[in-house]
Amino acid sequence: TIITAPVSGVVTKVSIKAGEFTPTGAAVTMMGDSPYRIEMFVSEIDVPKIVTAQSGSVTLDAFRRTPFALRVAEIDAGATDTDGVPKYKVKLDFLTVPEGLRIGMTGDASIITGERNDVLSVPRRAILDSTTSTGSVVRVLKNGTVEERLVVMGMEGGNGDAEVMSGLEEGETVFVLQK
Repeated sequence: TIITAPVSGVVTKVSIKAGEFTPTGAAVTMMGDSPYRIEMFVSEIDVPKIVTAQSGSVTLDAFRRTPFALRVAEIDAGATDTDGVPKYKVKLDFLTVPEGLRIGMTGDASIITGERNDVLSVPRRAILDSTTSTGSVVRVLKNGTVEERLVVMGMEGGNGDAEVMSGLEEGETVFVLQK
């Protein structure tokens, strides 16, 4: 039997041995000549923020101190069930291929969905749903007492902080947890 690849590339795994009639899975695995790519699954809450051509980066476990630039190449239109949760596969291409990169390496990737400078932010844990109106509130210490303040929220950061667009002033004391 002759197996011909539909694209050019490198064979990375052969799962069938001489004399076997039918493999239990793929007989041959190969990597095409297309660029190296990261595939990650994104929650349905975050996927609307992602569009093709957005920038990102990955820090691979094998290269712990070096982030590598990425660009969003594809976003699956349909969800994939991952451990009972619908997630969307996002494919990111390397802008330059790192020396020593190997298929199957793992790491932490991030996508820049927006950027703001000089903003007022609070820990996401400090933001509560309002019980009296629609919107969000934070608890602020004012003249020795705690008051709930209605705030307008902006972007959320990947570090657990969220932007406060109005309703809070710089220097005010915000409660993150009240016992």
